[in-house]
Amino acid sequence: MVQILSLIHSKNGSLSSMPYLPAHVTNLKAKYRRESKLADIEATIAYFDEKAKEDQDFFYRIRLDNEDRVRNMYWVDGAARRAYKHFRDCISFDATYLTNMYKMPCAPFIGINNHNQSLRFGCGLVRNEDTDGYVWLFKTFLECMGGLAPMNIITDQDFSMRAGIEEVFPLAVHRHCRWHIIKKAEETLGPFFADRPDLHKAFELCVDHNLMVEEFERSWMAMIETYQGQDHETLASLWDKRMYWVSAYFMQCFFPFLQTTQHSEGFNAVLKRYVSLGNSLLQFTKQYTALQQNILGSELQQEANTALKQPKLLTYLPMERQMSKIYTNTIFNKSVVLQSYLHKS
Repeated sequence: MVQILSLIHSKNGSLSSMPYLPAHVTNLKAKYRRESKLADIEATIAYFDEKAKEDQDFFYRIRLDNEDRVRNMYWVDGAARRAYKHFRDCISFDATYLTNMYKMPCAPFIGINNHNQSLRFGCGLVRNEDTDGYVWLFKTFLECMGGLAPMNIITDQDFSMRAGIEEVFPLAVHRHCRWHIIKKAEETLGPFFADRPDLHKAFELCVDHNLMVEEFERSWMAMIETYQGQDHETLASLWDKRMYWVSAYFMQCFFPFLQTTQHSEGFNAVLKRYVSLGNSLLQFTKQYTALQQNILGSELQQEANTALKQPKLLTYLPMERQMSKIYTNTIFNKSVVLQSYLHKS
């Protein structure tokens, strides 16, 4: 800053004789930043308005604060809105990846289609990851989707996110990402497992191989008693949260091949190849649109494969033949692999 002032006033004597202070330059820079961000918001709104002219089902909302800064934002194209009506069974929601120069986390709504592909049911940006921000985003999503709430939703363990889901989607079955829970728990359970060599195996058997709630709870209690885990804080916490992550509690719910937020994390990985942290809102929304077009093209390719290619049958059983006609090729192949695994077990 001193160098800037020195350059401007190099012909006017020393810094002490200048009519400007460093604070003046700071204020000027802040003014330019505000004007730049306001121009970015205006350009983004203009871009959305153009998309709405091209696509009558395009939807967007932007929430500003008292200083005209973006507080929350959500947009979705018409194709995604139409797909949601058919594939709202299960939604993965995650807000961990920063995607723009405002350091606002990207919060996409990720669904799964009948080819086990990830679908994007719109994208949100949240400046403050608090309950108010998530409530606004979820209510906006609900408005956009004609009041149709997701039936099942999987997220990380964020408390504000959970509070927002309970308020806006009270009938949705909410599940936490199992992988994150186990990973975090094992960081503290490691020494406890090390002192009890058979406990880790008992833990996995209890969590992974009990199909009924009663079976799981009996196995857990027996494990705690056998390995003296009554006073272990992490095990107690896992028990208290069991209805959010243990598979036995979700057997009657539709989470297709899904126990984690892997679809959201997969989208974040793809997103990193398209956008950078320095992107403006306008740049980000345009790049998101390009990514969405690629995803729709991949879905059309899978539809064509199912229509034109007959999946390979492993048996002559009538049920397998019937499944090959009802399921898409991807789901049929997954079901055949699963059947083969269960048969061997």
